[in-house]
Amino acid sequence: MKYVIIGNSIAGVSAAKIIRRQDKSGRITIISKEAYTFYSKCLLPYYLRNEVGFDETILADENFYKNNNINLIKGRTATKVLTDKNKLLLDNNQEILYDKLLIATGASPVQIGNGPNIFSLRSFEDVEKIKTAAIKYKKAVVVGAGPMGMKVAYGLKGLGCNITVLEAGRQVFTRILSKRAAFVLTKHLMNKGIEIKTNSRFISYDGRYVQADGASPIEADFVVMAIGVKPNTGFLKESGVKINTGVIVDSHMRTNIDNIYAAGDTAEAFDPVAKKYTINATWPSAVLEGETAGFNMAGIETQIKGNVSSNSIQFFGLSFVSAGLLESDDLQIEEEIIDEDIPKNLFKRLVFLDNKLVGFEFLGDVQNAGIYLDILKEQKDISEIKNRLSYLDFDYGKVLKFTGTEERFFL
Repeated sequence: MKYVIIGNSIAGVSAAKIIRRQDKSGRITIISKEAYTFYSKCLLPYYLRNEVGFDETILADENFYKNNNINLIKGRTATKVLTDKNKLLLDNNQEILYDKLLIATGASPVQIGNGPNIFSLRSFEDVEKIKTAAIKYKKAVVVGAGPMGMKVAYGLKGLGCNITVLEAGRQVFTRILSKRAAFVLTKHLMNKGIEIKTNSRFISYDGRYVQADGASPIEADFVVMAIGVKPNTGFLKESGVKINTGVIVDSHMRTNIDNIYAAGDTAEAFDPVAKKYTINATWPSAVLEGETAGFNMAGIETQIKGNVSSNSIQFFGLSFVSAGLLESDDLQIEEEIIDEDIPKNLFKRLVFLDNKLVGFEFLGDVQNAGIYLDILKEQKDISEIKNRLSYLDFDYGKVLKFTGTEERFFL
């Protein structure tokens, strides 16, 4: 069996590990556009800040591929998939045949404007360019106040830069925090010296000033774009693989073509909480999707379970965890704040729908967030334990037993 995986990040590597575990003799080939072995893109902002070294970001060295009998092709990109011939074409005109194909090509930053001092952060090369600018200059504007934008701002602050963050929306972390939680986090970040301007859409940068709606011209030596990403699917044009924003997959991570799968930031899968197809561009989702794809590619029928959006981040000693549905204009959600102390940067909120826990956010104290996440993933009727969830000292044993997650926490 010939397994080909396009993409050498967490989704692709997770799939490869499962495939090798299930199929000891199959040929596994991973195509990577980068010159490195598998590394953590999540750690790049901390590498930028010099909190971690280069070696600490590497999660699998050459021995990993050798020991698992994986052929890693570095520095190459896929240009075309010929589904009728089970053939993949690379940018050097190399042809690779496959029996099973996984699309785990990730996503690329959305960038507005081009210039020598406009950057984005997605690779080691990007970090080095931004570091060089940060050493030479000190005034930076970060466009976008989502997870990547705020991580970049955090990283640049650690290099001694003066930071202004522009956000077109009304708050930081629009998609992963409620307005109230975002207020607490914004206050904390601004107290640490990061200026944040919301309702300010980036217009242009002339090399000296950033122009933005809702703000006076901002002097800047360089700009880092962090306004979002788009799935890398261009090479699938004319392949017959169904694409919306990302590659559409079923609960087996299979596309509309039987022997082609997708996982990670490229895949658009059904979110059981949001009740719609979406791209859950987080590390845990990429692991889960990659492993599910790996099992199915190796012939082990497996359906994905609990693939909900979740985020866990820390800035200047303040942590937050959020997951699931936090706000909705279409669904009649019920919310309950179970702990709030704004001066101490504490905020905890639960979200319910149809007697199910569908979302939560913990800011400041994230202890036991993992238990709530497991309850969220189960999507069971929690009428019997709903009141207990609202107490910070609830009986964990009874709750875990009810949701079927007791064994995981008490092994």
